[in-house]
Amino acid sequence: MNSNNIIIYGGSSLISKELLKILSDDYSKFTIVCRNKKIIEHYIREMKLENLEIEIFEADLVNLEENFSIIEKLKNNISGLIWVAGFTGNPDEEYIDSKKCEINFRVNFLNPILIMNKIIPKIETGKKSFIAVLTSVAGIRGRSKRLFYSSAKSAMINYLSGLRQKLYKEKINVITVIPGYMSTKSFDIEAPSFLVSTPEKSAKTIYNAIKKEKEIIYINFFWKIIMFCINFIPEKIYKKLKF
Repeated sequence: MNSNNIIIYGGSSLISKELLKILSDDYSKFTIVCRNKKIIEHYIREMKLENLEIEIFEADLVNLEENFSIIEKLKNNISGLIWVAGFTGNPDEEYIDSKKCEINFRVNFLNPILIMNKIIPKIETGKKSFIAVLTSVAGIRGRSKRLFYSSAKSAMINYLSGLRQKLYKEKINVITVIPGYMSTKSFDIEAPSFLVSTPEKSAKTIYNAIKKEKEIIYINFFWKIIMFCINFIPEKIYKKLKF
């Protein structure tokens, strides 16, 4: 079992819970950054993972200094970084409220990349280390209903593409994870079941991508087909659509 550290950002989500469970067979040390430490402690008891070395930090993504102080405490023995944190926001409010718009970009793009840039020098090179970041199908093409969220996720997808090039010679694999609808606590969209993935399936797909050193993965293959088709819609037609 690898004793190097795995960092999970956004650890209180159900996907993070399942990732912690599945990765505990391969790794014995984890650092989890979340907004609610009690949720993680409940996960650990529920899954009987008390034998693992798990350090938990509470931090708000809006507060960079708080996150930077956590990173300074980390040792240079990191094997992987998994980024799950983010939120969709409210596009109608963000359109008229510049502060809320700024928060969306900070939480979904700006602060994550600044934090990742601080963590990357601590990741071991040449040993199949990895960075896996959850983005969104919304980032493939802009949508009025997710105007600022989709813009931030698009920026993240492009950042990860450049980062993948930058870290290639260091043998740190960068995985862009593109989920569609997921059955989580915040899921409130009515959709056909074949378009909805469970946290368990999501975790297994991400785990397999880490093992196989994939670059870009869709949690649900149907969304890959859907987004492929959407990308071919001419802009003159696309701008009239409402979805």
